[in-house]
Amino acid sequence: MLDVAPIWTAHVQQQNYRALLDAMSRPGSVSNIGCGDNDKPYLAVLATLLDGAVSLADPQQLLKDQDWPLLQAKFRDLANADYLLFEGSQVTAVQPKLGTLPNPEDSCTLIIHVQSLTQGDLRLRLSGPGVNGTTDVAIDGLHHDWITQRADWVCAFPLGVDIILVDRDAVMALPRTTRVEVM
Repeated sequence: MLDVAPIWTAHVQQQNYRALLDAMSRPGSVSNIGCGDNDKPYLAVLATLLDGAVSLADPQQLLKDQDWPLLQAKFRDLANADYLLFEGSQVTAVQPKLGTLPNPEDSCTLIIHVQSLTQGDLRLRLSGPGVNGTTDVAIDGLHHDWITQRADWVCAFPLGVDIILVDRDAVMALPRTTRVEVM
């Protein structure tokens, strides 16, 4: 019998998909994900979202060679990938797909691994759709320049990117509709 990690099972992927939906609909909220003993919690997010119809760029080479066949995603360069994977403490200057006016959904989603979504030196105030008034968050392991780049990417709404932040066992989303202020 084939022994696979729980993140590759339908049951765990369904739970993680629900957590991602909750995070996207309530920016700044932290939703737990099931990543089991995996030392790469972002892999649980990728296992949930990716399939053979989408593409992924991993410029910092966070994935191992054996992860790619299970993900089934096509490898693409940074400018053309549907999903981009990064370590939050390392800033990479990138111009991701932002979509087009007729098709804003043709943009990319960034998955950024951080140390903690509940405490840290980077303090952000979020507002906009899905946020009741404002929400303050503190993040550890996310370089300030990611927020600066995000501001450039989402300034021509509805064009822009969505960001999913992942720590050891949870996710938080910064959809393009969310206003982010560094405190």
